[in-house]
Parts: sequence; structure tokens; C-alpha cells
Amino acid sequence: MIDPRIVVEVVQKGDDYSSLLEDSHSALVTAEFALAAGLDNVISQLTSELGEAELEFLLFRKSQMNNDAALASEHLTNALNHSRNQSNRSHLLEARIRMEWGLLRYSQGEEVEAGVDLRWAVERLGALNEGHPWHGLALLNMATWHTNRGEYGMALAMYSEIRRESPHSVEIIAISRRRAAELFMQKNHNYTALRNLWVAHHGFRDCKMKEEAIESGLHWIDVGLEHVSDNAATMEQAITNASPRSIGEKFPNVAINRDDLRYMVDWLNEQECADETGLLDEAIQTLQS
Repeated sequence: MIDPRIVVEVVQKGDDYSSLLEDSHSALVTAEFALAAGLDNVISQLTSELGEAELEFLLFRKSQMNNDAALASEHLTNALNHSRNQSNRSHLLEARIRMEWGLLRYSQGEEVEAGVDLRWAVERLGALNEGHPWHGLALLNMATWHTNRGEYGMALAMYSEIRRESPHSVEIIAISRRRAAELFMQKNHNYTALRNLWVAHHGFRDCKMKEEAIESGLHWIDVGLEHVSDNAATMEQAITNASPRSIGEKFPNVAINRDDLRYMVDWLNEQECADETGLLDEAIQTLQS
């Protein structure tokens, strides 16, 4: 599916965007993006491209952003009913709505029931359209549900389904790797965390998500700075050669290559990012030693 940022740019220019909305529910995906960005003019342009269920879903999202839980629930119910209309039934949208029901139920304290809805949505969306933005979103939400229950292994299993070579978007892959890195650090698997932070950093850069790229890059430095070595494998080598460990096999020693550190420091300095902790200064001193 095309990046909604591209569609938004075309709409704002006043150019014909119809050929960009050929994928399933791409108009709704773009409208959601525009809603989050506060681009009312783009939303008004896309409204005519939305079906009844999609319009109700967009109203649900708007109500949710306005913290109107009752109205949000009403619009979500309407969206579900429209999505099940036999004349224009959308199994994909129905699964997305089921995911949102799960999130809504979780916010109301129905943790177990929410998990059932989220799991159903993951399986259904994966069967219908693996790699669709909604499938990736469902996997991220399912992983978060497991994380909140302290089930880190299950959460990591969800993130592992968003493989680098999978059809998921770069943004979804980057987010999954960033969140997985946090879990690996909690398990003291810092070498694996470093790989995931590196992938996340580059994914965010590719998506022009500058703040997220900066945060991932700084975190990568923070984890690896005490383990700089000229002889360490580069991150690209480590990522390429990564494989599941055998039973009883020890984790690799944490180490980052000096050239990788220099690369990351140079990029971060170019962004003129705030370094309140002095981490970049410390990294520069390490490179000069």
C-alpha cells in the first residue's frame, strides 16, 4: 500500500490522486493519517472516496481523539454494522474494527476479552492481507497487550512476525524493532537490542521520522558506548549473520564497531539534536581516545 504521506502531498497540490487509492481502504488509511495531522482540508477532499462503514470509522477516530468515549463507541458500532452489510461487506474493515473493539475493551478494564478480540483481528487480517498497515498495527497492539501482562516472550514472538523481508511497511518494521529492543534490554539481551535499535534507527530515517530516528540512535549509543572495539563486527554484519541460538548457547559479547559509532555520532550531530545528558560528547571523546 502506498504511503499516506505521498497521497496527502498530492491532494494538497491539487493534483489527481485517484490512481493512488487503488489498494483496499487506502482512502481511509490516508484520511486517518490526515486526521492525526490536523489536515481538515485533506479529509474533506477524501470524504467522497469513503464508504458508509469507513465514514463511521473515521467519525469514531475523531470522537476518540476528542475523548468522547460514548460517541466513539456509537460510531464504532455503526461502522461494524455497515461493514457487515452483505451488499458491500468488507472483511478487512470488519477485522480492523474488531481490533479497535479490543483496544476499547482494554481501556475499560476487560483485559482478557480484549486479548480475544486482538488475537482474532491479528489472525483475520493476516489471512486476508498480510502486510496491510492494519495487519501490522494489529500485531503491534497484540504485542503491547502481552507486554502489559508481563508476557515478554509472547510479545517478542508477535514482533518477530514483522520480519524485515516481510511485506510490512518500513514504518511498522521500525516501530516493532524499537519496541522489541526495549524488551531485549529488560531481559539483558543487549547485543540483540543493539541490532534492533540499529534497524529501527534506519527505518525511521527512511520514513523521515526524524525524532524517532534520533531517539533510537541515541539509545543505541547509550547501550553500546562502553563496549566500543575496532575488531567488533559492524551492525550490518551482525544483522546479516544473526540466527537463532541453540539450546545452551551463550549470548554474544556486547560490542559495537568504532566506525559504526562514528557514523551514528556524525548523523546525530548533523541533526543538531539536544544532548542534555552529554551522551554525544562522551561518544566523541571515546572516538578520539
